[in-house]
Amino acid sequence: MSKIAIIVASEKMDKLFPAVTLATTATISGWNAEMFFTFWGLLALKKGYQPSGVTLDYKAYEGKLNEAIASGSIPDWKTVLEQGLATGRIKIYACSTSLGMFNLKQEDLESFVDSIAGAATFLSKAKGSDVSLFIS
Repeated sequence: MSKIAIIVASEKMDKLFPAVTLATTATISGWNAEMFFTFWGLLALKKGYQPSGVTLDYKAYEGKLNEAIASGSIPDWKTVLEQGLATGRIKIYACSTSLGMFNLKQEDLESFVDSIAGAATFLSKAKGSDVSLFIS
């Protein structure tokens, strides 16, 4: 079975959307997906998290994106992720080092987080992937 490994290092909408869309599309297509949320990407796993906007590169489009989400033209990033999670083929890992950096604990994270892992553990899981992406 094919597998995609995605490292998510940003909590901004313009980074979260591609990461969860690719993972979800892969799982709907029968692949497995491994997602590692590290550095600021880890913030997206906090309970109740809402993205704080987009990166400066896409600031001009932030209003259009927010409008599309608010109108229901596109689902928000967590809805897309939930579709992938429903397949049972996405695994979500929270970076242990980043947890310490932000003084967070596992109970501060969303229930869909499968486990806390260090970089070495994630790399061992991602090693045999057909596609590997770093989204920051």
